[in-house]
Amino acid sequence: MSKEKKKNVLIISQYFPPDTSGGGTRSYNYARCLSEQDLNVTVITAYPHLHGKTKKKIFENDAKEKFSIIRVWIPPLLHSSIKNRIILHIGFILSSLKPIFSVKADVVFASEPNLFSIIPSYFYSKIKGAKIIRVVDDLWPEVFYERKIVKSKILKKILNKLARFSYNFPEYILPLTKEAKIHISKLYNIDMKKIIVITHGVDIDKFYPIEQKDKKEFVIMYSGALVESYDFELIFKVAEKMKNEKIKFVIRGKGTLTEFLKIKKNKLKLTNLIINEKFVESDKISHILSEADVFIVPLKKDYFLNLSLPTKILEFQALAKPIICCSNGAPARYIEKTNSGIAVTCNNPSDLIQAIKKLKNDKELCSKLGKNGNKFVHENLTFEQIGIQLKDLISRLN
Repeated sequence: MSKEKKKNVLIISQYFPPDTSGGGTRSYNYARCLSEQDLNVTVITAYPHLHGKTKKKIFENDAKEKFSIIRVWIPPLLHSSIKNRIILHIGFILSSLKPIFSVKADVVFASEPNLFSIIPSYFYSKIKGAKIIRVVDDLWPEVFYERKIVKSKILKKILNKLARFSYNFPEYILPLTKEAKIHISKLYNIDMKKIIVITHGVDIDKFYPIEQKDKKEFVIMYSGALVESYDFELIFKVAEKMKNEKIKFVIRGKGTLTEFLKIKKNKLKLTNLIINEKFVESDKISHILSEADVFIVPLKKDYFLNLSLPTKILEFQALAKPIICCSNGAPARYIEKTNSGIAVTCNNPSDLIQAIKKLKNDKELCSKLGKNGNKFVHENLTFEQIGIQLKDLISRLN
C-alpha cells in the first residue's frame, strides 16, 4: 500500500519573527504546529520591518526551522504613518506573488496583513488549485472605521466588498474567539459551520516558568508590540499615582509608539517606570519575562479590538504569572474563564490600582492564578494540540 502524499501548506504572512506582531506570531506558531504534524510547510513573508539584524543572521535563524521560509522584498519604511503602512501592504502583496510558479501549495493560509492577504492567496488558489483557509486576528475593515482611519464612502464600499469576498471565498475561516465568529457570521451572512475557532498555540519550550529570587520591588510588566491597540496612557497614569509604592512598571518591546512613550516618561519624570526596547533572543525570553510578578494587557476600549484575543495573553499564562487584563470583551472573559488573572474595565485607573494592590498583597492568589493559566495552556494550547486541530481541518478539504 502506497503512503498517502504529504500535503503542501503555504502560509502567506507579511509579519513573521523576528518582527513582533500578534499575527506574525500566530503564523509562526501555525507553521511549527503543521510541520510537527508531518506536513510540508512553506512561509512567504517579508524581511523584518523593525529590526537591526543582518540578512545573514536572519537566514541563519530561518535555516534552523523544520519548514521553508521565503523572504520577499518590501520598501524599507517604518510603520510611522498610514501612508507608509499602505505602501508596505501593497509592496508585500505584489512581492508575495513572485514565487507563485515555484512554490507548491495544496492549502493556503491567508494570514497577514489581515484582510488584504486574501488577494495573493486568491491568485495562488487559481494557479495552484489550492484551497484557502483565512486566518482572522483583528477584524478589518471594522477596526479602520472605529478608529476613523477610513472615512471615504467610496473606500469603505471597496473594503466592505473585499471583506465579504475574503469570508466567502475561503473554505474555512479561523477567528480567535466565539465573539468574533458570531460577528463575522451575522454581518457577512457566513455559514457558522465554515467558521472554526482555533487559537494561536503556545511554544511551551520557549515560554515556561522560571523561579525568581526575592526582589525589593513588585514588578508589573507589559511585553509586546508598542502600538496603538494598547492603552499605555493608562499605565503612565497608574505609575504616577503609585510612585511612592514599592512597585516597578516595565513596558518592554518595540513599535510605532516607542519614541512617544520615551518622551512621555521623561516629561513625567517617572522613576518607577522603565521602557525596555532591547531585542531578546528567543532562548532567553522566559528569563526576561519571569522578572514580572504580574503581567498587564491594557487594551483600549475599541469594541472590535476586544472581540479578538492577543497572543501575549496565552504566552503570559505559560509563564505561570497572573494577568491583569483591561478589556470590555473577549479577552476579559477568557481571563475569567481560565481563572488566570483579574479582568478590569478599560481606561479605569482606580480599578487597575485596586487589582495591582490585591495581587501585591496576596502572594498565594498570585501563585494560584499563575498556575491556573499554565495548566490551561498545557492542557489545551500546546503546538501538538493545535497542530492536531489544524491537520484535522486540512483533512476535511476536498
